[in-house]
Amino acid sequence: MTRELCQLADLEATGAKEIVFIDEPGARTSVFVVKHGGTVRGYVNSCPHARLPLNFRDDQFFDVTKQYILCANHAAYFDIQTGQCVRGPCKGKSLQDFPVTVSGQAILQA
Repeated sequence: MTRELCQLADLEATGAKEIVFIDEPGARTSVFVVKHGGTVRGYVNSCPHARLPLNFRDDQFFDVTKQYILCANHAAYFDIQTGQCVRGPCKGKSLQDFPVTVSGQAILQA
């Protein structure tokens, strides 16, 4: 299923955007898209350490240097391009990829 997640402009303020799907009663899925160095990536918003959302605040997914995705709950650092945990309690594990594509100004679920 191809669906529009957000617009590229939605990433300007923080570099990331959370999207929540409610596909059927009780089925909630949170994903996020990030833009870094001209590349847009998508991940499921769940830390592989404790299955908690990565962000404490809306659309805040980066560390202070904006070089890593940060789990605000456990201070795990993830490589933006691969989703691999490079530091923290889940080192060696990875975020679950959520394939996206860009069409014009729209970011779509691939």
